[in-house]
Amino acid sequence: MQNVNTAAFIKALTVRVNEIMPTYYDEAPTSGAFPYSVINGINIIDIADGDLISFYIDIWVDEKQPEAGIELERACDNLRNGLYNAIVAAPGVYANIGFDNQNSIADGEFDLAHRRLAMSARIFYY
Repeated sequence: MQNVNTAAFIKALTVRVNEIMPTYYDEAPTSGAFPYSVINGINIIDIADGDLISFYIDIWVDEKQPEAGIELERACDNLRNGLYNAIVAAPGVYANIGFDNQNSIADGEFDLAHRRLAMSARIFYY
């Protein structure tokens, strides 16, 4: 059994995504500016020599703003381009990020536009 460190991966991933846009883990902010993203839905699968971790990045924009749809698509593109094949590392953890898919999310809040990126990371522990 290897020594896993999911918390170190989540912290390093959040730092990496924050380089692209404001990002939070598991909870949307109660105040702040749009656009922002939230990392959530962590799912861990054991593989040889490490783990496969799937996760979502939800992106939110203010739909009342001009060109909100364009801003949302630009944010999704920036995240995909900035994270695909990116390396995330922390003490004891080394991960390679991959893109799985992108979905539009129906939401009860009519003034928010929302997309979801499904990503995965192959993680190795040392």
